[in-house]
Amino acid sequence: MTPEIQNLLKSAEEHMKKSLAHYDDLFSKIRAGKATPALIEHLRVDYYGTPTPIKHVATFSVQDNRTLLIQPFEPQMAKPIEKAIAEANLGLSVATEGKAVRVTFPSLTEEQRKRFVKQVKELAEEGRVAIRNIRRDTLEELRKLTKNGTPEDIVRKGQDELQKLTDKYIAHIDKLAEAKEQELLTV
Repeated sequence: MTPEIQNLLKSAEEHMKKSLAHYDDLFSKIRAGKATPALIEHLRVDYYGTPTPIKHVATFSVQDNRTLLIQPFEPQMAKPIEKAIAEANLGLSVATEGKAVRVTFPSLTEEQRKRFVKQVKELAEEGRVAIRNIRRDTLEELRKLTKNGTPEDIVRKGQDELQKLTDKYIAHIDKLAEAKEQELLTV
């Protein structure tokens, strides 16, 4: 394979890795009925006039399967953290206890579980489409190489490698989605 084709494949794989990481992050934010910081750590609080993610102003510890304890670095941040979580309308119970904030995750109903599973399936399909779009864009670039004089058999090998990468990353997204569905259905 030519260096040009190798660079195209390397670039495609980097984009696929980023897409996979993005969807992994999105899956982690879907509530599965058990305490997880991923659901709230991105919420922003007013920190000296600057909207700042909670994870930058506090630490998280999982107390039990349904309870998360948030310890602000500065005690006066407890109330703003409580307010940010309450305003996010995530269906969580939140209360300030001294210098800490306790977040209780209620059990999921069967209806909620089904809705979240549907959401996981939709995200997984979006992820597969994103990977296929990366493949499509890279295929266009490979076809341009044929028009510019690169032998067809070498371009064909590049296309085959690209398809292997596509299959690999789609399989990763499917595994992530399957794991999240299992998590939702077995909690």
